[in-house]
Amino acid sequence: MSDCLVIGGGVIGMMSARTLVMAGASVTLLDQRECGKESSWAGGGIISPLYPWHYDDLTNELSFASQLVYADLCLQIFEDTGIDAQYLKSGLLMMDEYDLPLAIQWINKYNIYYQHHADGVLFANIAQVRNPRLLKALKVDILNKGVNIIEHIQANDLLIKDNQVIGVKTKNKDYFAQDVIVCSGAWSSKLLRLTDEVFPMKGQMIVLKSTKDVVENIVLDQGRYIIPRADGRILVGSTMENVGFDGRIDIGVQKLLHEFAYQRFPALLNAKIEYQWSGFRPASLSGKVILGKHEQFEHLLINTGHFSNGLNMAPASADKIKQLIINA
Repeated sequence: MSDCLVIGGGVIGMMSARTLVMAGASVTLLDQRECGKESSWAGGGIISPLYPWHYDDLTNELSFASQLVYADLCLQIFEDTGIDAQYLKSGLLMMDEYDLPLAIQWINKYNIYYQHHADGVLFANIAQVRNPRLLKALKVDILNKGVNIIEHIQANDLLIKDNQVIGVKTKNKDYFAQDVIVCSGAWSSKLLRLTDEVFPMKGQMIVLKSTKDVVENIVLDQGRYIIPRADGRILVGSTMENVGFDGRIDIGVQKLLHEFAYQRFPALLNAKIEYQWSGFRPASLSGKVILGKHEQFEHLLINTGHFSNGLNMAPASADKIKQLIINA
């Protein structure tokens, strides 16, 4: 029996496990597939919400808190594992919405630094990570720190006694713990029994082979983004598709995303499309992150519903969970 049982091995789950084990807890993590291979892997790695004025105060506060620690976090994990997450403060050039009254109000409320740019405004302090590398590093790091990771095993139901969650049931075995933390992203509703249902919002992305001098900053326009990686590759995304867990990719979407990129950077017209993929953002009916203790069952905590902001909220979200358990 572990002190904490984390369900889900994405960035939210692994960051939660890391924070808890570093606080002295024994931690077991279950993932239905392989850690870091779902939504967290599929995202862009931008350490900021897109159009943050569309989100609630909690999302912004967790994002700001995470932004403050990400550089040191990536450095520490690199020193501990030898895997570089490629943290890069590339800045974010926003081409639309920045002059809306709601955006101006948000900028003033949080005293956000920005610079005027010929194509919009530049938020120069926004950074990114190469999320597949971060996830790989996190997995090695938490294993080294003593987290017991069990992959390819699905939590089918909660084990409940006297209104307290004491573990989860899987196909072949029951797992017990003092506290259970559900971090299952778009799959969370199967366990949580919440009125605020979590559901998948599919996104498709492509990566272009280019050179470092073509795109300098992350570019955001019309709800889509262009992200320059350190090696010159360009990531372009993303769609919003409420189609359930249908992960099929669409050649038409590939063409639209490529067109979006080369219309803003003509040099990308002949860039090779190396890869196209999809992922499932964990969206909630309320549009808000679901973070805290379960409303009905004791010893059940929730860290899900981050939508497209899981990576940029993960460190602070994990810290919230730790505080709830320590102060219980």
